[in-house]
Amino acid sequence: MSEKVLKIKYTCLHSSCVAYACKNAVLELPESEFNELSSVYEDKAVFKSPKHACLMGLPQQFKILNISAAEDGDAETEGEEKGFARDPIAALVEEHKRVLEKAEKVEEMLGKRDIEGLWVTTQDLDNILYLHSGIKEEEVLFPALKGLVPFGEGLVACISEDHREIISLLYTFREALRDGNINDKVIGSALVALRSHVRKENNEFFEFVYKYINDDVKEAVMAGMEQAEKAFVPTEPGERLPDEQKAAEREWFQKKALQSKEFALDTCCH
Repeated sequence: MSEKVLKIKYTCLHSSCVAYACKNAVLELPESEFNELSSVYEDKAVFKSPKHACLMGLPQQFKILNISAAEDGDAETEGEEKGFARDPIAALVEEHKRVLEKAEKVEEMLGKRDIEGLWVTTQDLDNILYLHSGIKEEEVLFPALKGLVPFGEGLVACISEDHREIISLLYTFREALRDGNINDKVIGSALVALRSHVRKENNEFFEFVYKYINDDVKEAVMAGMEQAEKAFVPTEPGERLPDEQKAAEREWFQKKALQSKEFALDTCCH
């Protein structure tokens, strides 16, 4: 006879729970494991978080809101994270870790002054940003928030503007790479803006949004994100060759700028 599995609705008691991603979530645990976790505290309404349940990777206190026998008793290993798997906010927070890992790879190539390595790693970063920010957030999550979140349009506009800034800086850096130049200032600004943006989303935007979306919205957004990921085709770095047309345009603009500067000096002096 298989062991009884418990379905536990809970809330995390940590005061700064990341993006409220595990607030009022649901876990399914084997009864023996739950008994072991609940024995840690004298308060029987509180149990220790299972391994991997906390997005910050730390043991937390979870307060029981409701507990019952799970209908499907064979989900012993998968049930532990079932509550998180269908939560789009938790998924986006987790994906931020992979975004920052890509950023670290760019910094590694930057330290080596490896142009070809930068050409590849910046394309990897662009791919994950496009899927994560451009599609999952802007095309799936943001439309679902319309009419649900107070001041939602303004908040979404601010987050979208961050996306535009980061991508613009990244593209500018890659264009310089085509000409064999490593623009430290531009890529530095891009990485600083990216890390600041991730903190803003995790600790402010997602935390606020999470208060206003129900389970139906979560499921719809999660399904849309999963579909987007399946359909997404990453862009290959390609050859790092200068775009002759763009190079000619840059040369023309530089020449015109120099002529304008010389004209201004002549006008000023005479």
